[in-house]
Amino acid sequence: MHIPALMVLTYIACCVRIATRPWQYFQLNARYFSAEYGIFSKLVLDRAIPERWRLDQRLDTPDYQPANYPVFLKPEWGQNSKGVHRADSLADLTRLRAELADRPERYLLQAAATGTREFEIFGIDSNRHDGMHDVLTVTEAVNDSETYPVNSKFNVETRYVDVTDEFNDDELRVLSGFLSALGDFGISRLSVRADTHADMLAGRLQVIEVNLFVPMPINLLDTRYTWSMRWRFIRRAMMALARATKAIEPVARPRPIFTLMMLYGRKRAREARAHDRRAPRIRRNSVHSPHG
Repeated sequence: MHIPALMVLTYIACCVRIATRPWQYFQLNARYFSAEYGIFSKLVLDRAIPERWRLDQRLDTPDYQPANYPVFLKPEWGQNSKGVHRADSLADLTRLRAELADRPERYLLQAAATGTREFEIFGIDSNRHDGMHDVLTVTEAVNDSETYPVNSKFNVETRYVDVTDEFNDDELRVLSGFLSALGDFGISRLSVRADTHADMLAGRLQVIEVNLFVPMPINLLDTRYTWSMRWRFIRRAMMALARATKAIEPVARPRPIFTLMMLYGRKRAREARAHDRRAPRIRRNSVHSPHG
């Protein structure tokens, strides 16, 4: 059975066991959902990142020229680095902009992080008041072939190594505090770059991305894990997630987050078509304008 499917089934079983509703999962991070855009917007989440950790990131426009390369073009919403492209020069960026011009989603332009190592900090917080995540893992994305890689499970040059055991309890509390500094997340995965463990613990890091929708615990992709190790982790993590779900404070009108996220691409495509239909009319009107 595939890991995501096993996680979902285990989560549902844990929810049933503690008498909570699994579909409430999508309300875990509802306060960070952008009602305006119908997604967990990376641009909106960027504002939650402390300035000392924040990379320069902006909505991409054809007239903007970065001062330094490489830069990364990223869809405003996506998972597992899907749709992320690196531009190493102005020629690269111009080509990518032309290739992506017909895509319905908005694209962001992000500066490259300077740290030499990339880490994924995954957390589940069942009790938002005890100052510690119930599940916390640290996984390094190792890529020896590229200086500025787009790391993901789809990159054959990337491998993931669970390094959680390289941190003691006090150090894990520090990293847990970093997640809490970003927001009151029920479940999250933070991608950062830093030069060393010590630099990361000292806060000398840069945040690449905050994942809040269905963040995969990347430690499960460590090839050293046996199936029994994966199963033990999944059972523990999904019970913590079920408890986090049960702790959600009820609201009168929950947001239809799952539906809006699934419709995001279609909505953007409709908006783009409507814009294209209006454009000729706007141009015709501007020609005959008495003020023009």
